[in-house]
Amino acid sequence: MRVNRRIPLLTALTTACALALTACGGSSSGSSGSATGPGGRPLQTVRIALDYSANVDYLGIYDAIANGDFAKHGVSAQIIPYAETPAETLIQSGKTDLGISYPPEVVLRRAQGLKYRAVAALVAGNTTALAVLASSPYTSPAQLSGKLYGGFGIESDKPIITRILADAGVSKPGFREVVLNTDVVQALASHRIGYTAVFGGIDDVTAELEGTKLRTFPYRDYLGAGGNYPNAVYVASDEDIQRRGPALRAALAALAEGYEFAARNPARAEQILIARNETALGASQKIVTATGNATAKTFVGASGRWGPLNDADFSGLEQIFISSGLIKGSAPPASDFYTNALLPGG
Repeated sequence: MRVNRRIPLLTALTTACALALTACGGSSSGSSGSATGPGGRPLQTVRIALDYSANVDYLGIYDAIANGDFAKHGVSAQIIPYAETPAETLIQSGKTDLGISYPPEVVLRRAQGLKYRAVAALVAGNTTALAVLASSPYTSPAQLSGKLYGGFGIESDKPIITRILADAGVSKPGFREVVLNTDVVQALASHRIGYTAVFGGIDDVTAELEGTKLRTFPYRDYLGAGGNYPNAVYVASDEDIQRRGPALRAALAALAEGYEFAARNPARAEQILIARNETALGASQKIVTATGNATAKTFVGASGRWGPLNDADFSGLEQIFISSGLIKGSAPPASDFYTNALLPGG
């Protein structure tokens, strides 16, 4: 099952990236340093699996590579290009050390027994939103009850969206879904669906640049505590956290420097991303600039730090899934879904 939230909307960004490992930084020489790190020690390889084709969510990764942050921390970053395989599958099969996942997925899979957890927030807040055409008659999520949702086969969508509809005032929300394998904006524009879900600052910005304006209803405006979660998180298996803790800690320190650099220097970060992914992004300067400028500021919280998580990022989601029956029986505490121990200062 596809669990990432990067929907097939960024048509200008979804070219042949996955077909050319070197174009996407997919070789084992992903770090920009030499074969040895501080003190002449060999670099430890840490595999990082991407959850989609090259896009501005990865500004921090490629900044850390270009600026030598991985090598400085004794790590060689091996970038695994997107190939539609969920992070959960890659981690469970030992194919990656770090993956990028969706917090609702972490709550569900951890509660169902998958031994992994979030180790860093890719962004500091939630910009996920329901989206309709701006030209549509829909001005509230309440009007979407019973309308056809263009989804992605994500198990958590129904309880989350049903809760949004209820919080918008629908007494008995109706949820209908079709799983899409095409551009959602095209599906909206052709009236094949009534609404979908997007990442604010990326998908809506890209759609407008390509000629389609969306109206969005941010999750955080309707879910209360359940809307606190970040759009995406880095995840690792419990086994790797225990066995490879120092290497993962070093990799996350480098990523923290990369994402914090991007937050301070979005224009420079955007150029690095394009240079490192020329095949995929060489003709997409306008989109990268617009989405990068909107996204870079979300990487860090009020403290200026990248990565920290807290119970509130998961507890509201867990309650939504418990009340919907998606999580049955005893549920783990919210603190079980994440750890900050591998982050700088954690």
